[in-house]
Amino acid sequence: MMSRYFGEFNRVKGDNIRNAARRLRRRGIDATVLAHRTTLEMIRPDRMPWADFANAIRSQLQPRRGSAMISSERTGNTFICSFAGNQTGRFRLQ
Repeated sequence: MMSRYFGEFNRVKGDNIRNAARRLRRRGIDATVLAHRTTLEMIRPDRMPWADFANAIRSQLQPRRGSAMISSERTGNTFICSFAGNQTGRFRLQ
């Protein structure tokens, strides 16, 4: 069973969410831009470990100011990743 996530992004590379979705699709994640222009629906394949999924998302963020909030439809968990200030860019469960 594939896992579906919704992600709100701030400061993706190139400031273009459509390009970020395209780059995620190249990594095997089905990503669709939703009506709210900074939000993606993402489907993580079963064969993709969470670490690879998180790294793919993290790689779309600007390294000094980017952030993302990812919510899992299946578990209801929300994860936040931020590079702003002195934050490490790791996903944290909220």
